[in-house]
This record gives sequence, C-alpha cells and structure tokens, in this order.
Amino acid sequence: MWSRRCIRSNVLRVACLHESACARYHPSFSVKYRAVSSSAVTPIVSKPSRVAKAPMILTLSPAKLTDAEVLEVSGKTSFNIRTPFGTAQLPYWGNRCFPLGTHGFLYVPSPPADPSIRFRIVDGGNPADFDHCGRDLLLPNGVTPWNISQNTLEKSQSTVPLRRLLAHEGLGSRDGATAQWLQSLNPARLTSLDAVTLSGQMPDLDLPQGRVRLAYTGDQRTKFPENTRGFLYFDTASLSVRFRVVDDAMEFAQGSDLLLPDERTPWCISFHRLACWATYTSICKQLLLDNLITERQIQARTYVVSTLDHTRLSDADWIDLSGLTGGTILVAPTGQESFTLVVKYRSPSRFPSYARGFLYWHVPKDDPYGAELRFRCAESLEHFARGGDLWTSGLRKPWSLNLRGLARRSPYNRPLLAYLTQVGLVDESAVDHLAKTTVTHMRDLFFLRLSVRDSFVRLRTGSLSGSIRFRNMPWFGVYNGAALARLVVLEDTSTSIRLDIRIVTLLDGPRKVSDGKAWSDADSPKEGQLVFGVHVPKVDSKNFWTTIRGAKVRKSSNEGQVLMKVMEQSEDNVDNSASIM
Repeated sequence: MWSRRCIRSNVLRVACLHESACARYHPSFSVKYRAVSSSAVTPIVSKPSRVAKAPMILTLSPAKLTDAEVLEVSGKTSFNIRTPFGTAQLPYWGNRCFPLGTHGFLYVPSPPADPSIRFRIVDGGNPADFDHCGRDLLLPNGVTPWNISQNTLEKSQSTVPLRRLLAHEGLGSRDGATAQWLQSLNPARLTSLDAVTLSGQMPDLDLPQGRVRLAYTGDQRTKFPENTRGFLYFDTASLSVRFRVVDDAMEFAQGSDLLLPDERTPWCISFHRLACWATYTSICKQLLLDNLITERQIQARTYVVSTLDHTRLSDADWIDLSGLTGGTILVAPTGQESFTLVVKYRSPSRFPSYARGFLYWHVPKDDPYGAELRFRCAESLEHFARGGDLWTSGLRKPWSLNLRGLARRSPYNRPLLAYLTQVGLVDESAVDHLAKTTVTHMRDLFFLRLSVRDSFVRLRTGSLSGSIRFRNMPWFGVYNGAALARLVVLEDTSTSIRLDIRIVTLLDGPRKVSDGKAWSDADSPKEGQLVFGVHVPKVDSKNFWTTIRGAKVRKSSNEGQVLMKVMEQSEDNVDNSASIM
C-alpha cells in the first residue's frame, strides 16, 4: 500500500504537469485539478494497446478534398499521415500540443505565392465548408499560420512523401522546387504516380538512388516553361533521357517531347552526360535497374581507350559517339602516360546514330604524309575489318584528324603527336616536314603536296602574315607525292611580283594515279624543277582559257606588303632564276 503523502505528491505532480503542458500549447486553454484521497486512487496498470493506423491522405488540393482526408489532431504534439508515397510525421511547435478543436484538412494554398502546406480547421469536417467556414490553424503567437514551409519540404528527408505527393499533383512548384521521386524511366512501365512537374530554373528530382538537379538549357538562368507536366523517360533511339509532355501515362504515345527554346530541338540529357557526369549518377543507376542500359554501354560512354593502333585494339576500346557534337576521349596506353583527346563532328551537327566503334590511326597505302585518325563503325572488334569508316556530314570524305594538322604542334595536339611517334605509328621526320608551312625567308623550304589543285603558301614577318595561292597545280589528278619546295621570284615590277615554286627535294613519289589524259603533256615532277615555269598547258580552239604562270601578287595588297618585307629581310639571298637548277 502506497503512503498518503506519496500518493498526494504524485497526484499533484501529474496535475501540475497536465496544466503546465496544456498551458504551453494554447494560452486560452487551461485545466483545473483537485487533490483526491488515497481511497479514490486506483493503481495504473499498463495494458498493451493497438496503435491506430495513420489516416491516408490522397490529395492536398482544396478542390479535391473528401471526407477521407479529414484529420483530428487535438492535444497531440505530432501526428502521422500516410500517402501513396510513404508515411510522414508532422509536429505542431516544438514540444507543444495541437490546440483543442484542431479538426480539418491539410492543404496547399492556391495560388501558392509562398508554397507551403497548411492546416484548415473545419469544425464539421465537411470539405464543402472548407472555404466559407474554415480557418487556418495558427501558431502559439495567434498570428502566424501553422505551415510546413517550402524550405522544409525541399530539404527534410521526413517530408519526402509529401514532396512526392505535391509533385504528383503539380502543386506548390517554384524555382528550385523538387519534382518527384520516380519509380521508373521505362516508357512501358510508367504509371500516373511517375508524373513530374518541372518549373523554375533548376528543379530537383528525387529518385530511389538519390536526388538530381535538372536544367532547361546550358544557361542556368533559363527557366523551364511554366507548369511543364509529364513524364521523364529514356529514349532508346537517341540513348538520352527526355521529357514527354502529357497528362496521363495511358496517353504517353500521343504526347510530344519537351522542346528547347528554339522550338525544334528536344530537351534531353545525353547518354554521355549520364555516364560521365557525377550529377546524373542517380539517373544512371535507375536506368541500370530498369534494364534500359548495360554496364558495357556506360563503359563505352566514359570514352577510355588503351590504344589507337588497329592491330592492338580490344573490345574494351569500343566507344559510342552517337548523338554527340563532340566528346573527350581518355587515351590510357599500358605503361605510358595517359592523355585526353577532344573529338568533334561538325558544329552544329551531331555524330550520327551509327557512330559506334573504334578510333584508330589510318595510314594510306604509299602515302605516309596522308596519315590520319579515323573512326571505324563496327559493333565489335570481330566486325572491324568489314566495318566502314565514319564520313563527314556532307559525305565528301571520311571524318578524320589529319597528321598535317597535328604537325602544327598546338598545345591540344602535342600529347597525341607524342604518343603516335612513341609507339611508332608516325615517323618524326614526316612530322618535321609537315610542320614546314610558313615562309619567313625567301630561302625557307615548305611542304608541298603534288596532288592538290591549289597550293597555299603562308608568309609571315613580325606581326604581319598572309597567304599566296597558286592555282591549278599541273599534277592535280595525275601524280601523287610530296616534296620540299621554295619560292622563286620570276618577275618584279613596280606594281606586282610574279612567283613560282621550285621543287628542292622529293620526299615521296611521284606516283602516277591516272592515264594522264586530262593533262597529256604534264611532265613528271623532278627536283630543281619549277612547277609552272616548265609546264604550260596548250590551248586549243575549244578551250578559251589559259593557266596562270605562277602567282601574280599585287604590291598594294596585304600579301604583297608581307612578301616585300620578307624579300627585304632576305636581301640578295633570293631565288630568282627561271631555269632548272
């Protein structure tokens, strides 16, 4: 038996706690108490009780509320609710209880100037009385409406179910608002619960594997079109994530893809970004879970190759460039320093859908100076030999990075050039010859290809530069090969200078590539020979044109000014002989 003093003390303590606790919840609410004698006190025995199931909330839109959404939370410090996306627990204010009479609905104000979730007290619990009889629940200060702020909705893990419910209904969106926690990106498995509303500059998207932030364009200040509602999905044709604007998943096929501001290009997240950017890791994991992509595809889109030698390629060097305007390739040779290689198709064109295969170094037969990096379209190494090289958008020539461009030794090309020479794919002397592209002295040698129609010689002195064009080279379409040559001054008048080209050293060839009918009287290139000075095409009655003998440069032109400066610096060391050396 408990003593009277102990019982009275406990009763007083319980009563005081009850009064003080209620007083903290609402100033107008108080509890009276009185002491009771020990004979009236019955010892409290704990009995297991069944916890009531939290009510299910299917909507937060005032226009859609039903009797099923009514809540009774009076006297509770917090209450639980269930949604189709999970359970959430909502408190009042700190450890204070909800006031008596807190009976009504959770809802989102419309229009949401400051998006949040509030509680509308409706005494009868009738949704029809929501507007004209209801009033918002206030905080203890009696002024501020109780609410779950947008900041809390976005950042708190405990509010994820509400965040998903808001997004599902297209409510409460603003700049940076969270979209939805999707369950699938497979168009065949989408349901109404996967609907997404994208609004503002950079909305967030919740996925089972994490959160991702989306952008409408490269300019982060550009907002998504207002209330863009539909479904994110993976398009297998373009290997990209797109957005289908449609209200119902059942009408997915009838919808249209979200377009960029140009109203022509579909908004998308390319597969390269999905595979390589840490920002999209959660989407990439979801695609793997949906069996929409494979690990091999991800590896191919990370663009890591071990060699450019076609005799040493492996299936691990297979890459996928389809749909991209360009990409960065990591070349990581075994036992050598790795480097990056930037490849582009042709702005604004994208690599075609079949641009899947292998990068390799191609050396044409009997033409070491025509070597270039190409892309062989093949689904596997087994099909490399019978595959075809990728062509440019105009289908005029294979897509390539040629050795002559690499020989300029720009900072971007040096690592690739060093690798090619180190593994023996390129001869250092060929690079040195191709690098001879500019004349600063009249005795300077420059690289000359015999098979070109027009040849350009670049002049430079100090800050001045210009190019001289030699038209209708006599060996075009007849001979292949390469040589080192220099400029020859044939004629110097008061208004112009006539130039020719002298072959000093034959590096490759010459090799005849036609029957010579087009230029039946074209002589074979020889060392010491003048390109235009020896060969002058005949003119018959059917052809009323003549080939310019060399190149005539007006002294008043920019090229003429540069040429005179170069000749002045060369003093008397100028080749001005019109005869064969």
